[in-house]
Amino acid sequence: MSRHIRVMLAALLVVTGVLVFLPSGYVSAGGIVANQCFEEGEGGVPLGWNLTGNATRVNTGPICEGIWTAQITGDGDMLTQWVELTPYVGNITSGVTFEAWGWIYASGNVTGVIDLDYWYCAVNATCGGNETRQLGPTTRLSAKNTNGAYVQKTSTMDAPPYSTHLRIRLRGTDWNDGAEVRFDEIGFWVPAWGYCFIATAAYGTEAAAELDILRDFRDQVLLKNAIGSRFVEAYYRLSPPVADFIAKNDFLRAVVREALIDPVVNLLQWSQDLWRA
Repeated sequence: MSRHIRVMLAALLVVTGVLVFLPSGYVSAGGIVANQCFEEGEGGVPLGWNLTGNATRVNTGPICEGIWTAQITGDGDMLTQWVELTPYVGNITSGVTFEAWGWIYASGNVTGVIDLDYWYCAVNATCGGNETRQLGPTTRLSAKNTNGAYVQKTSTMDAPPYSTHLRIRLRGTDWNDGAEVRFDEIGFWVPAWGYCFIATAAYGTEAAAELDILRDFRDQVLLKNAIGSRFVEAYYRLSPPVADFIAKNDFLRAVVREALIDPVVNLLQWSQDLWRA
């Protein structure tokens, strides 16, 4: 069985289940992962990011998700991404609280920095141009000298009313010769949604052994190719509100777990010698 066939089979099973149990009112909402693992990009620039100066995608082996990270290579270098909020949370008229996270690797006394701020961008305007304005202060996630490992930084952020976009900037400060700064999975979600992911809500805990099988398949197969990476990103976007919906109903949790997720887990356990090869 080829790897692409395995990817499509797993994706079909999970997507079918999501569509069966997805309440129609939740289709346009979800969590946001801004380029969850930098698996895609041309010429060293991660997909969806704008480059100032120099940066590259680096294959450093399995990190948080997948095997690729984004590396800033010097002072003044920066990667920027504008994320439109409306498709995920609708029009923000009274403010929304997000929880943001990002993984940072830093060495040589340099500080890895993830700056996040909310903006209003007029319809059809270029964000950052004359018809846009920043709303509220900048939230910073940062780490210095992470001892050869990636560390996760988190923060709670309040999106002011009428925010339409979130600007994410990746850079380093206090540069020295030989310093390195890399970034992996960066994202944010609304804590009020409860559980982040459908599978976690179905089992009622993040420590279930079945979830380890799903995470392993995600990292070893899905995130190592373009089709799988797109599927994972779509799942991340759809999962939070759906997870919150099913978490409130014990019967629905049991149905999702036993009729949808358990068969997928059993299939992956049975075939793990093939997809781990």
